[in-house]
Amino acid sequence: MKIAIEQIKINEDARIRKETGDLQTLQNSIAQLGLINPILIDEQSNLVAGYRRLTACRNLLWKEVDVRIVDFSGDEMKMLDAEIAENFFRKDFSPEEILSTQNRRQHIIEKQRKKGRFEKFWLWLKSLFK
Repeated sequence: MKIAIEQIKINEDARIRKETGDLQTLQNSIAQLGLINPILIDEQSNLVAGYRRLTACRNLLWKEVDVRIVDFSGDEMKMLDAEIAENFFRKDFSPEEILSTQNRRQHIIEKQRKKGRFEKFWLWLKSLFK
């Protein structure tokens, strides 16, 4: 569901993360791919999780964003746990996984690259001997 960014309320005093850090790569990603994970808000449109994403969307001058509304019934502890869970219980890519993404990217680029007649013929010929 989409709502206007201006409707999302942020209680700065209750937030754990106050510094957004460098948002340029996140903004570039959102501009290119869209908002992959929606902003998490409660039933009164209070921000629960997604502060950096929300700030990046604001910087991109978006007027509305995708949100997921969760009924916390005003339970501040559940809201805190949700913010913690989103930021703490995640796993960065390992060096091997990063290498794998680069290899996969190269494979896709090669697969999509236009090939001339000779190259197509050569690839066909090679496939006969596999």
